[in-house]
Amino acid sequence: MLSMTDHYEVAEYMVTSLDGTTHPALLARPRSGIVFDGKKKRWALEPNSTTNQIDYDEIYSPCSQARDDLLATANKYSKKLGQPLLDLNTSNSWADVEKSVEAACAKLETLASKDKDLSGASGKLKRVFRSLCRNAGAGENLAALVPNDTFTSVLCGGIKVIFSGLRQTGVYREEVYKALEDLPFILTDHAAHVKIYDQDRELHCRTAALYVAIFNTLNHILGWFLKNTFITGVKLALNPVGFKDKLHERLAEVKIAAQRFENHAVKLSRQSQDESIQLQYWTAYRMNHLHDNVQTILNRTELLEDRIARAEVLEKLDPLLLDAWREKLLKYQSMPVKQKSLPNLEPGDVLSHFSYEPDLVAEDCNSLKQQLHGFRGAHIDTNRLAALQSNVRLRAWLTINEPSAILLNGRACRPRDSEVSQFSVKIIESLLEQHEASGTSETPKVALIPLAFFCGQHRDWHQDSNGAPEEVAMSLLLQLIDRCRERLDQSVLRQCYTRTKPRNLGSVCASLESLIMSLDQNVILVLILDDLLSFSKPRERCEKTRELISRLVETYRKQPTATLKLLFSSPMRSDFVEDLFDESERLDIPRHLPTSKISSFNTESKVKEPFDSKDLITYADDESETENVESEVSLND
Repeated sequence: MLSMTDHYEVAEYMVTSLDGTTHPALLARPRSGIVFDGKKKRWALEPNSTTNQIDYDEIYSPCSQARDDLLATANKYSKKLGQPLLDLNTSNSWADVEKSVEAACAKLETLASKDKDLSGASGKLKRVFRSLCRNAGAGENLAALVPNDTFTSVLCGGIKVIFSGLRQTGVYREEVYKALEDLPFILTDHAAHVKIYDQDRELHCRTAALYVAIFNTLNHILGWFLKNTFITGVKLALNPVGFKDKLHERLAEVKIAAQRFENHAVKLSRQSQDESIQLQYWTAYRMNHLHDNVQTILNRTELLEDRIARAEVLEKLDPLLLDAWREKLLKYQSMPVKQKSLPNLEPGDVLSHFSYEPDLVAEDCNSLKQQLHGFRGAHIDTNRLAALQSNVRLRAWLTINEPSAILLNGRACRPRDSEVSQFSVKIIESLLEQHEASGTSETPKVALIPLAFFCGQHRDWHQDSNGAPEEVAMSLLLQLIDRCRERLDQSVLRQCYTRTKPRNLGSVCASLESLIMSLDQNVILVLILDDLLSFSKPRERCEKTRELISRLVETYRKQPTATLKLLFSSPMRSDFVEDLFDESERLDIPRHLPTSKISSFNTESKVKEPFDSKDLITYADDESETENVESEVSLND
């Protein structure tokens, strides 16, 4: 106990048991200045948290180089436009950015005033850019992220120069204003987290990384304006080489940095619940005395209640005996006719009914791996494999906690020896291992469901029964039923059993869509269709393959409750389905790649941040620690 000579008043009344042991309910109230030391087994003064000061200059030092690069690019462009240059002492705020947005919108209104048809090209730009003007105020979160006014000023100044470029050229590239429109929403609520957990060093480190990614994105946009300042408006409308793909990669890096920030913020939020639990222990301890008093009263009245109940039962025996047969007859007549209920339909019965092949995906994976180690493996381009593994957009597709779809064109020189297929094998095997590992324990709160089909292993649709698009759809449907048994709705499963016609592609796609739409929010569904080029001929199979992909993309657009991730890949290019995807959903690997240090795909590769399928359940699984999702799972053997 604390001595009265050192402290004039006691903050809390604290006791221990007679044997000297303590109970969690005896903990002092939060913020009272007194806590129980679990190691020393005694009460102690709460440590002063204000002694740990954060060196902001050290944490945000990586931002300086990115800030200076952005400042240099912005000044080069401002100099060519004849506008005032920016420096570290220039004061810029988000209000100045809003003025630049309004000026750019006014210029666009003038350009589009002659075209009143909103379905045309000018109408589309006008409609989307108006959305940016309406939502630009959300960028105030961005300006509040760091305690350094220099970074904020340079950031706002850089955005002002970008809007000046849009207004001066009169040509508005869709990629530029979509990127600017995405940034405020990517950063939603991040400033609030920094304000709440201002004393956490790691959170500030991740904030700095996020700031660097944003600086690099804005610098890339300004670099494009700088290279095209004196080109005519007609040529500006053309797609500059590499600009669009590099911009998508920069935005993907921003999203990854934002999610790493959010992961740590969630962990801090969980830790802050300890004080609340401590208060609940104290409340429970105080309520225990009241409970004892109430229990004493209940014990005294229990005997009386028992005697009253016995008397009531005995009083009812006499009329019950006299009217026994009459009551039985009335009860029999009033009983409703029982309706025959259908027995529960087991997923195994559905799989047996449709002749499910559970080993099809594993057999195709083994066949592709044998090609890698056999004679044909000599034709595999290891540089292309390394480019696929380290591609930031593919990492974002797999690990960001949001629905996503990608059409991947490998653009290889040989259609048969596909590096893309080998890459797909590594992904699906990793996902299957995690799915099987989770199935050995209790039903997990978050289910990771992988579905896959390798079209290149079933090219001959005359000899191979799995070479038809209808069989591809049936395989995906049955894989979903097999790997999602405990989470299927009985009514939807029965409809699939009775209404699915295996030889009718529309019927199978309808059943697959109904199952996907019935899944709950704790399901992450990853679907991979590899080597679409193999199903592009003949014309009949090509049309049905396009119909299947169209139905899957349509289901994705309906935003099901479950998190849906789609990957459609080809070794070269799938031009017969490209129009089904937005430009931001298409990924083309360059045909000519620089020589990589990786000598073979089986060699240990040094990738900055390899794929980790566990990142998919970072937010949904409240039972797992947030930091555990960052463990590395390499795609190499």
